[in-house]
Amino acid sequence: MKKSSIWAIAVLSIFAMTGCTHQVPTISHIHIGHAMAGWYDTPGKQGLFIVAEEKAAEAMKAAQAAVGESHDLPGIKVDIARTRVLTDADTAPKAQEVKYGVKQALAGAVDHIGYAAAAADATANVKLFAKGFGPDAAGVLDRCDLIVALSGDVSASTSAQQAELLAQQVEKLARANIHGEDLDGDGVIGSRPDEYGLEQLRRDIDTMIAREDPPYTTVDAWYLFNLIRLPNGDWKLRKQPVDPQVAGNGGNGGGGGGGY
Repeated sequence: MKKSSIWAIAVLSIFAMTGCTHQVPTISHIHIGHAMAGWYDTPGKQGLFIVAEEKAAEAMKAAQAAVGESHDLPGIKVDIARTRVLTDADTAPKAQEVKYGVKQALAGAVDHIGYAAAAADATANVKLFAKGFGPDAAGVLDRCDLIVALSGDVSASTSAQQAELLAQQVEKLARANIHGEDLDGDGVIGSRPDEYGLEQLRRDIDTMIAREDPPYTTVDAWYLFNLIRLPNGDWKLRKQPVDPQVAGNGGNGGGGGGGY
C-alpha cells in the first residue's frame, strides 16, 4: 500500500474518533449557554448575562463621573443620561441604535434560564434553580426602573445642587446593581431577593452550573446560534455540522439567528 493511502486512512481514522467522542450539548445547556456564553444579537455575540454585567459596570462608572467629576449642571445631566441608557436601552434617543442595557440583557438571561428549565432534557438542578432566579433578579430590574425615574428628575433639574443630590442616588442604585445592598442591616448582602446584585446572581449561576450532572461545558458557537423553536413549542437544532470540531467557528450547517 502506498504511503499516501496509509496517511489518508490514518487521518480519516482520527477524524472518525474525534467525531464519535464529541458530545452534542443538551437543549437545556444550550439555553444556559445563551445566558453565559453567546447570543446572536448582543454586542460581540456575548452571553446575555455577560452583557448585563458589562453594561452595569459602564453605568456605574458614568454615575460616578456625574457625582465626582461633573460639577456643573450640564455635565451632570450628560453623565446621568449616559447612565440611564446603559441601564435601560429603551430610553435611548431614537437617533441612537441601542438594543441592550442592563435591563434588557438581564431580562433576556432570565428568559433563557427559564427556557433551560422547561426543556425536556433539563435536570432537576436546573429546574429548581430557575424557580428562584427570576425573583432574585427582580431587585436589579426594579433598580433599573428607579434609575430611569431619577434620571428624568436630573434632566428636569434647574440647579446643579439638586441634580447632584439626585445623581448620588442614581450612583448608589447603579452600584447596588453590581454589588447588591444590605437593606435589612443584617450584615449580609443577599439574605433576601431584593438585596441581590449581579455579583450574587453570578455566584448562584456558577454554583448551579457546578452542580450539573452531566457537567455543563462551554457550548460551541454553532449550537448556540442554530437552536430553533418549532410551531408546537419544541426545540431542535438545525442540521448538525459535518465536522463538530469547527462548530465553534460557525460550523457548516447553517447560519445564526437563534430561531426566536
